[in-house]
Amino acid sequence: MVPVHLVHVAGVPLVFGLSWVPMLGDSARAQHHARREGARHQILSGNPPAALGVTAHLPVTEPCWSAADLLARLHPQGSWACVLPLGAQHWHLLGCHEGVALARADRHYPTESLALQALDSLRGAYPKLRVPPAASQAEALLQQLARAAAGAPTLARVPVRPSKWLVSVAGLLLLILLGGQYWATSRATPVPGVDAQQAWQAALRQAMAARPVHGKQGTRHLLAAVQAQPVRLAGWVLETIRCQLGSQHWQCASDYRRVAPQANNQGLIQEAPTGWRLDFPSLDTARAQWSPTVSSQVPAPQDLPAAQLLARRWASGLQAVLPAFTSVQLKPAQPLALLAPRDVQGQLIPQPADLPVVRVRPLSVRGPLRSAGLLAPLAQAVSWQKLVLSHAPGVHPSLKNSRLILHLEGAVYESRH
Repeated sequence: MVPVHLVHVAGVPLVFGLSWVPMLGDSARAQHHARREGARHQILSGNPPAALGVTAHLPVTEPCWSAADLLARLHPQGSWACVLPLGAQHWHLLGCHEGVALARADRHYPTESLALQALDSLRGAYPKLRVPPAASQAEALLQQLARAAAGAPTLARVPVRPSKWLVSVAGLLLLILLGGQYWATSRATPVPGVDAQQAWQAALRQAMAARPVHGKQGTRHLLAAVQAQPVRLAGWVLETIRCQLGSQHWQCASDYRRVAPQANNQGLIQEAPTGWRLDFPSLDTARAQWSPTVSSQVPAPQDLPAAQLLARRWASGLQAVLPAFTSVQLKPAQPLALLAPRDVQGQLIPQPADLPVVRVRPLSVRGPLRSAGLLAPLAQAVSWQKLVLSHAPGVHPSLKNSRLILHLEGAVYESRH
């Protein structure tokens, strides 16, 4: 982790330069990752959380806010980025996508040209990236970030494992009294061996369990749950739906805006579908949280499609439905990240040479909701991770445009035989 840059704006400490990683799951998993990286402070970005920012170099103990997370909160829809001059030889790139801080866009550069090159590279990954005139209005944007800190979470201290602090005086005395006998016994007793194949197979299953395959049926379940949400209800109109795959199940949040003069909170509560948990952030906004039932399964490595077959047949099927979507991005395959197992002494266990090679290709799809059904037959080896539905009532419908635009993110499994 590189040192962060701290800037005080209107008395608000803003932190630039966190290390960001995609993070799906609960806060316990985020804390585990932060501790593993040696971080002292952390923050989750997105609603539901989809990225974790960490640092081990925050020089102060006062409450501080992440500038990247604040930018994401200011722009919950679409892709945004800016370059800010923060001092001599310090040009900082900030970026967000669908309300989540981007891992590639909380970085500083020694010259403006290098920062702008990084911005152009980011635009290649996000073709609809919007860039406010930050260079000429840097102070105004910094003030906007500082104002956004009101009500936003600060960077949190990474909690130390409780077990390190809960050793009692009696326990210490017992360790001292029995220490000689314990160490003599441990030297005399051989440490049982660990089956490397079993340990790494378990690590592979755990990683794949975090990315279950939804297939045709699970994809239809997810889309049906979203399509069943009311667009208009009791004088309120839908703005966005955001769904994220958690550690156990999908978690969704639907944002509504009050549009009818006679509409009120009580009326929406009475008309709310079963399973909604309603919250009212303001007098004109409402948020419904709900959990759809989406089928999925943990795939066996031997059942995954081979890379050659995926590139030939599956990609051809995806190309056939391209005209029905605004954009479909399939990125190069990357190895499935595994948590390397350790033996009873805490040493890393060498990976067996014959461990199945599993890779994933990040997949992003954007287009009209009515086109989403075309994806189900192609989802045999797809693990969906995030869904965003945006409602724009004034949009004129066309082949690739609609009042209801869907954005899906996930990954496609492949194997190397």
